[in-house]
Amino acid sequence: MTQPAPPRRRGPGSRADDNHPTRIEILNAAIELAERGGLRLLSIAEVTAAAGHAKGTFYVHFRDRTALLVALHRWFHDTVFATVIERTAEDRPGPQRARQRLLAFLDACRELPGVRALLLDARTEPAIAAEVDERNRQAAQVLAADLTATAHPHETARILVLAAADIAGRESTRGRRLTAAREALLEIV
Repeated sequence: MTQPAPPRRRGPGSRADDNHPTRIEILNAAIELAERGGLRLLSIAEVTAAAGHAKGTFYVHFRDRTALLVALHRWFHDTVFATVIERTAEDRPGPQRARQRLLAFLDACRELPGVRALLLDARTEPAIAAEVDERNRQAAQVLAADLTATAHPHETARILVLAAADIAGRESTRGRRLTAAREALLEIV
């Protein structure tokens, strides 16, 4: 299992140092529970028990369960974005790099299917929905740099990001790559 890297920014509901070992232990426990059972196992009591801490310790690091979900969302996307950039660092800007970035995103999502499913389930939480919108905006901004040959690079990038997120969710649910969906996505580029 991939361990959460220390967050790059403080999230809503963070109360202690984001790099505090206990906070990281709570995040790791939440990831393990998400891998096994999604949202249904992700109660504050279950997470703190799995981390080996008292329930009150949770509130030192997170305001509530939603703050934990936001932290997981940020960790997940920080990890995925770093993977995409790393895997495409040597690629030249343009449509081919856009295709490689989309595939790297889909593959990185498959490496953490339980967390991805958790985050898809959590989108009904307003704080997560806001995070999703912001991450989609950021991803589209990065991808648009590879689509300058199109009439509307930012809109095209936004459509591609939303389509890639849909495919990632369906792949997570089905537990396998959806080859036809991936090919269709790349044809749009």
